[in-house]
Amino acid sequence: MKFPADDDTLAAWSSLLDLTEEQRANTLTEIEKTLRLGYDHRPAALRHFSFEELIADMGVDELALMFLVTGLRQTGHPEAAEAVEIRAAVAQLQAHHEAD
Repeated sequence: MKFPADDDTLAAWSSLLDLTEEQRANTLTEIEKTLRLGYDHRPAALRHFSFEELIADMGVDELALMFLVTGLRQTGHPEAAEAVEIRAAVAQLQAHHEAD
């Protein structure tokens, strides 16, 4: 899968989380599995799009969040990963509410 971040960016994120090469590979594999699961359960209105077409719109910020959460789990910090997920969800809800 082609991610919306170059190898240098992925290496920098890995370094910040102190991921081993194996953990980095596992993190990227888990992200792809998560995205493919979402693709498998996509709404009927999106059924005509391929996985690659739907993922092409993924931004680097979305990947960064997924990498952080998954990387934290890879390094044995599930509570921190959950805290990040909760903060991200709250921020998204607040942004949606402010847009209304």
